[in-house]
Amino acid sequence: MFRSALGTLSLVVFSVLGGTGCAGDESAPTTEDPIIKKTGDTSTWSYRGIMPELESPTLTVSLTGHTVHVQGLLPTSYTKTLPFHAVAEKTPEGRTRVHVAYPIATVAEGGTTPEGLPTRNPEPFTYKICGGENTHATNKIGSFAGFPFIQYVCEHPDADGRVRDGIAFHGPITSLEAEGSDYWSLKRGPVSHACNRMLGEHVLELAHIIGFEHNPGVTPPVKVIKEFDSFRGKKIDVDYASTNWTRPSAAESFVFPVWQAVKLRGDGSVEVQFPQWACETSRCASMPPNAYDAVSGAKLARP
Repeated sequence: MFRSALGTLSLVVFSVLGGTGCAGDESAPTTEDPIIKKTGDTSTWSYRGIMPELESPTLTVSLTGHTVHVQGLLPTSYTKTLPFHAVAEKTPEGRTRVHVAYPIATVAEGGTTPEGLPTRNPEPFTYKICGGENTHATNKIGSFAGFPFIQYVCEHPDADGRVRDGIAFHGPITSLEAEGSDYWSLKRGPVSHACNRMLGEHVLELAHIIGFEHNPGVTPPVKVIKEFDSFRGKKIDVDYASTNWTRPSAAESFVFPVWQAVKLRGDGSVEVQFPQWACETSRCASMPPNAYDAVSGAKLARP
């Protein structure tokens, strides 16, 4: 596995306007990008990557590692090769178990919610997907821009009696400007008010692989842990930069690759990588070809 030498950010281009129970900061849009245009606050998005919907999926949220680790069984009918960011292993029963991990934001503790309550992470517990929607519009709380809102804390009484509700996986909310265009960007670290922000392309894939995309009534378990998650005896990390915390060393980590629709390079320029895997639905047919190989993750040679 590998760790990025540049510590780059992963981005998807959209309009930044203004989404539900998880507030965040925003920046104003500037000009349109000529390849992946920014879109409105009620856009619909499509996942067109090659990850299959998994059987019996489970999710683990690490509050220390800022990751969500998804695992599930590969359908026996699936005959394609998995993408480079998925790790497969055989079960004792001869099935194939697939693992993927994504960067997330966690709570910036010490602040207050819009209701004036102290911000804090969901307490360690095994929850389950309990609601949400595949197209969640921007609203006065934050810039959700039509991405999935996958809720896993619904009226949960914490140990101190505080009832928590509306905590979910959703789009990144924050943005930055690069090459004259605004991009959604994920700050992977303790920056959220309650929810787990994800890259737009990643929350689209998450909705797909756990079956939420076709059935928002699914209820896979979501285990929230305080410590680092682990895989093959090492701490789970992902190839994505950290904000306001320190990633574990490469020697003690199993680093999952991540795919990106558009990547911000270390010099501030952008690189289109997998635009066909995540796109605003009305524009999917006009997306340029992917610049990297889906199976190896290697850059493709172009004339």
